[in-house]
Amino acid sequence: MFRARPAPSTFLLVAAAVAGLVAAACRREAASSAATARATDSAPAADGSAPSPAADTTASLAVDTPPAPEPRRPVGHPVPKPPTRDSAARKANAAPAPEKAAPDNWLSYDPATNTVTFELIAGPFTFNGFRNGEGSLVVPPKANMVINFINKDGTPHSAIVIPGDGPIPNAASDPAIPRAYTNKVLEGLPQEAGDVMRFPMPETGSYRLFCGVPGHGLSGMWVWLKVDPAAKTPSFGPTKA
Repeated sequence: MFRARPAPSTFLLVAAAVAGLVAAACRREAASSAATARATDSAPAADGSAPSPAADTTASLAVDTPPAPEPRRPVGHPVPKPPTRDSAARKANAAPAPEKAAPDNWLSYDPATNTVTFELIAGPFTFNGFRNGEGSLVVPPKANMVINFINKDGTPHSAIVIPGDGPIPNAASDPAIPRAYTNKVLEGLPQEAGDVMRFPMPETGSYRLFCGVPGHGLSGMWVWLKVDPAAKTPSFGPTKA
């Protein structure tokens, strides 16, 4: 028996319906795959840490590193400022400090005990740079004398206190004041040798500190030793006229 063939319009409708079903199935499968991928990406890692999206990783690498601190400079002494013109002028106009006189280095005094200490230095036929009575040691009455003699010359010298009046002797004899002479007064002490004379002075009088080696005092190696009743402190320097 012969069947009638369906009309072309019906076939087209059926084909369109099948195509629609296939397209819908593809869309559902694509959606399911996308959901599965999202779930996989959001799942925790095996060590329990949260996943780090690529964007976050890139962002973390882009974080600015703080600049390294500058090295600290060692603390040193401050650089002195150059003197100003005014300070330089004041310094130039300032009076110089007075220098300590050499006689002060040779002489000291203790008023409590009225003790005069004097360093008598023998040089090349001089005493403390003076000769022929050009220098004078002036002391208060009844001073307790301590004379530290030292010979700085290559020629032997000595010291003795002789009277201030009369002619100058050629060599030492008896001292004018007991104990007022050095050791080896006639032969003299060698270079850098010394001795100490300790004796009291009278209330008044004029004497000579004299080199006792024969010929030395006569050639000019002597200075004055005087007692001044009005003196409150000792002094040493050029002889006053």
